[in-house]
Amino acid sequence: MKSHVFATKLPKDLIEQLSDVCAALGLKKNFLVEEALREKIEDLLDSYDLRQAMKEATGFHSWDSVKKELE
Repeated sequence: MKSHVFATKLPKDLIEQLSDVCAALGLKKNFLVEEALREKIEDLLDSYDLRQAMKEATGFHSWDSVKKELE
């Protein structure tokens, strides 16, 4: 996968924490930031999908009513 440069400003304390964690765990900053972004994007999309599903939900259906529809 081709990489592109992405630059952003972060609070000093967050950069220090990132540096400390990477040093302690032997990780590269790029790896940790990329993985964190991937996970966060997935969480946001999952949350969006859940909200959409809740909007479209038809509510609770008793087992008896579902069974009648299947017959």
